[in-house]
Amino acid sequence: MYWRFALTLLLTGVSPALAVACSCSSVPPGQCAGLQPGDTVFLGTVTDAQVMPASSLPADVAATSPAAPGEAAAPLAPAAPIVRYHFRVEEKFAGTGDTEVDVFSGGDDGDCGYKFQKGERYVVYTQQEAEGRLFSTICDGTRPVADASALIPQLRAMRDGSRVASVFGVLHRANPPFLSPPDDPDDPIPAISLKLRSHLDRFQTNSGSDGVYSFYDVHAGTYEFTANLPAGTELTQKTLNGPLPPFKIPEGACYEYNVDALPIGHIHGTVLGPDGKPLALASVELFRVGTYAEGHPGYWSFQGTKGAFDFDHVGPGEYILVYNRANRMDPNSPFPRAFYPGVSDVNEAKPLVLKDGQNLQKVELKVASGYPSHTVLAHVKWTGPRPIGNLTISAKADKWENPSAQKISDGEYQFTLFDEANYTISAWEDLKPQRIAVPDGKGTCAAPSRLAAEAISVSSVDAATKEITLVFPKPPCAAN
Repeated sequence: MYWRFALTLLLTGVSPALAVACSCSSVPPGQCAGLQPGDTVFLGTVTDAQVMPASSLPADVAATSPAAPGEAAAPLAPAAPIVRYHFRVEEKFAGTGDTEVDVFSGGDDGDCGYKFQKGERYVVYTQQEAEGRLFSTICDGTRPVADASALIPQLRAMRDGSRVASVFGVLHRANPPFLSPPDDPDDPIPAISLKLRSHLDRFQTNSGSDGVYSFYDVHAGTYEFTANLPAGTELTQKTLNGPLPPFKIPEGACYEYNVDALPIGHIHGTVLGPDGKPLALASVELFRVGTYAEGHPGYWSFQGTKGAFDFDHVGPGEYILVYNRANRMDPNSPFPRAFYPGVSDVNEAKPLVLKDGQNLQKVELKVASGYPSHTVLAHVKWTGPRPIGNLTISAKADKWENPSAQKISDGEYQFTLFDEANYTISAWEDLKPQRIAVPDGKGTCAAPSRLAAEAISVSSVDAATKEITLVFPKPPCAAN
């Protein structure tokens, strides 16, 4: 089926803007399946869109969503409509010879439906469903024409029986997600020398005026991808922290691999608590000056047990650094929103100034006093020998975020709790299959799959509670 080809083409699945709630499986480069009889693939413009009432659809279409490739169709929620999109076909790659065609797609993000826009042009892949209706999903390879400059020549080659590239894509000059300057789209980079290198083979090509590149007749092997880029940039992808990793190519591949030239600037720093020590957990985000908005995400990084955060591939400019942008009530990091160097108002924030290619070190953002909270030490004990299994301990809050358990030692865990919230602390152990001796030498019995301790409540009026003990009973068949 053609969708095998489509997934082979897509290294990173689908556009992040489209993959809101649906998860599409991705596969490594494989042999090129090409376009098969029965496939319908075309370039066209959406001329009309109409939500279809469930009563107008066949029962099997109305009851299920078009499945992602390799997966069973899932029932649609009653509120999930099917949308009929009418296309004017401009160029056919496989399938229908009609100049007008209807394509159906689910209306909710969760059912993998593709949301076409009226008046826009797309390369469309379809699946044929009930009564010959054509469906399209975000997992098929469908995309706007603007994102198909490398794909279209290969589809034409497959249709016409010409030579198809082994590896192809577009080279863009880009910034990390959410960090591009305003109104600055990714720019294709022309006339760049690109190389694939394995232990045995070397392949070289140049990007065209639209940034498109193609490698032909690449033999099977593990390849490194390099490029002679402008100074101050690195060949990678927006989703990666470092350079491109090597990747394997089989014989007869047709693999779409879009790559980016990202800036090499770097920001390294620490979020410090009121005591001057690094926070064990801290979420920080970076915004270009003038783009900060509380309700919109920035370029994100995380500070963990190493006590530091890092931002890679940052271009020259001035930036606002913020801790806990959403001002979450999170007991694992119980401090309100703060801007560098340690203020609560974005208008008082001090911009970080980064030069081209600069490695900015020792950035310290200090947070003020946290929300009222206290710690509780939870002891875990077993009645009799502990059975073999995997222990889980958790605390559930009646409001705000749930705290995580910090292991102090075997059988001891610490929670940070807000003074004004109530918590239920519980523990359970998933037991491994085993036989347990029955008292009085009466043989053995099978252990249950799970053993749970009685939960303990810690209320807001019990802020003085410093320790609790969770006790596991003996497995039922081993109890006296």
